[in-house]
Amino acid sequence: MPVLQSNLLPAIFKRLDLEKRIIVLDMGRAVSSTVSFFNHFKCRLSFVDIYSEQFIVCPDVDSSHEELVAQVTKSLNLDANTKIDICLFWDLFNYLNDAMVRALIEALEPHINHSTSGYVIGTRDSRNQLPFFRYGIVDKSNLIENSGSGTQGTIYPRSQRDLNRLVDYFEIDRGRLLSEGRAEYLIFENRDSDKSDKSII
Repeated sequence: MPVLQSNLLPAIFKRLDLEKRIIVLDMGRAVSSTVSFFNHFKCRLSFVDIYSEQFIVCPDVDSSHEELVAQVTKSLNLDANTKIDICLFWDLFNYLNDAMVRALIEALEPHINHSTSGYVIGTRDSRNQLPFFRYGIVDKSNLIENSGSGTQGTIYPRSQRDLNRLVDYFEIDRGRLLSEGRAEYLIFENRDSDKSDKSII
């Protein structure tokens, strides 16, 4: 089982009151290790597998922003009053063009508050390519990375600065380098951010 150490994942759990029920949204497909890990918490865990949606695999460049938001909202299938505590984006942003990132962020907005933490895997900069993996959680400090199946989708590598500008009411709070040209980021709600060009890693 290929394991990838995370230096940032523990910080997510330090922010939460783990005596209360937490809501976790995993943008990937169901992974047994992730299910086993969250079975130790009072938790509602949802897997979206948005990577396999047709509007991601074969994006329609003629779709309006409103149409994209509607497609993403339908895919997320979240109850109106759901507030997400942990959102596991994994490397999803790398497979979305700018318009789709904006649509995803808008579709998520009703479900985000000050306690939401997002975990992101990206490229170190816009020149790096992305290894083809599917991710899950082993424990609070370790991830599992399994080779992706099928054909890897189109990659939209971005610098940390460019990603930070796209995620709107989120802000990259901290980042650490990972192997194979990757970086991990934590993103938190911050609607007052000036989106300055400060470097996190």
